[in-house]
Amino acid sequence: MGTEYDLISQDAKRALEEFGQDFAAALAQPGVEPWAKTYGFYRASKALLSTMPIPISAALYAEFKGDIKYRSLFEKALQLRPKTWQDGVAELRSIVEAPDFIGWAGQPEAMAAAASALSNEIIAEALEANDTCQLDDLPFFSASHPINIYKTGDGTFDNDFTGAGTSFNAANLKLAKAAFRALKAPNGKPLGLRMTHCLFPAAMEEDAKDVLEQDMVIQAIGGGSFGAVDNRHKGTVTAIFSDELEDDAKWYPLALNKPGMYPWWVQDQGEPEQIISDVDSALYKSTLKIGIAYVLRGNGTLALPHCIQRWAGQA
Repeated sequence: MGTEYDLISQDAKRALEEFGQDFAAALAQPGVEPWAKTYGFYRASKALLSTMPIPISAALYAEFKGDIKYRSLFEKALQLRPKTWQDGVAELRSIVEAPDFIGWAGQPEAMAAAASALSNEIIAEALEANDTCQLDDLPFFSASHPINIYKTGDGTFDNDFTGAGTSFNAANLKLAKAAFRALKAPNGKPLGLRMTHCLFPAAMEEDAKDVLEQDMVIQAIGGGSFGAVDNRHKGTVTAIFSDELEDDAKWYPLALNKPGMYPWWVQDQGEPEQIISDVDSALYKSTLKIGIAYVLRGNGTLALPHCIQRWAGQA
């Protein structure tokens, strides 16, 4: 005689319900860091078109001299249109209800992780493609971004450092910090940006930790000799490691200390929509399969080039 498990067939509808429950549980703790949502501007919305205001004039208190001056928030704006993304699985009802069916082989967890990583994938692709900057219609990483898009004679700034000698090391980390501090606002005053984070591909994780986490580093101390000194960069920059970045040789310093300034913008509807096709569905009637799918509507775009740089080369 077989075991009790062998004698009990699994109902197809119940199997789909269990898939949904496992997906929901995994989505709550997906094991994927949603860095694009965490370190950019994230908005949950079902809008078919969203607009983000970009005020060109900086916040500045001036002495009151009889008339209050007002700044416009919509001197420039970014726009974002969502796309529809989906993933699903289907299997013959006879297989799902067979006594030897042991479950969905980790697919609820895998699909939840992929849903959580979608915003990362979108922004990683935009960074590596060097999408057009909506602010000035230049490549997002460029040496010619105008400080003031309405007064091009006021000078430019550079956020693309991908020439020779731009690999990740302590010397270039110092230069990246200095480049942020040198940026000017449209009114010509210091913008006040400071490097706070750095986005790395997974392949650079160990090299990045060597520079950012060691207590002591070897440094020239004069007279042709070297010695161990305190690592002044330790604790000053938060490293973000991305499995979605495919280019193993590019790293992206970030300055996230200014309210209202974001390197990118991502938006989605919140939780994915679940679509169950059980034995009463058209899927089953035409294929004898039951299935479950998830639909997620959202998108992302690069935002302000001021608060992100691109450097090239591993340490």
